[in-house]
Amino acid sequence: MTDAQAYAIIKTMTEKEILAKIEDYMRKNNLRQYELAKKLGVPESTLNRWLKEKTNISNAYLAILKREGII
Repeated sequence: MTDAQAYAIIKTMTEKEILAKIEDYMRKNNLRQYELAKKLGVPESTLNRWLKEKTNISNAYLAILKREGII
């Protein structure tokens, strides 16, 4: 699957659905925020802002989440 195909699928999801998948992934894999942030290569503060719905997830980070199998 290309990034463009993955992006098309992701765009059908709402931000809340994406956040629910991130939280579910963290719960299933017993990961804390800092551990998931490190795995994804994103600042912990960025992940925290996503989960608190203070900022939207950029397309670049959506692609990372998709590539890692989180969404």
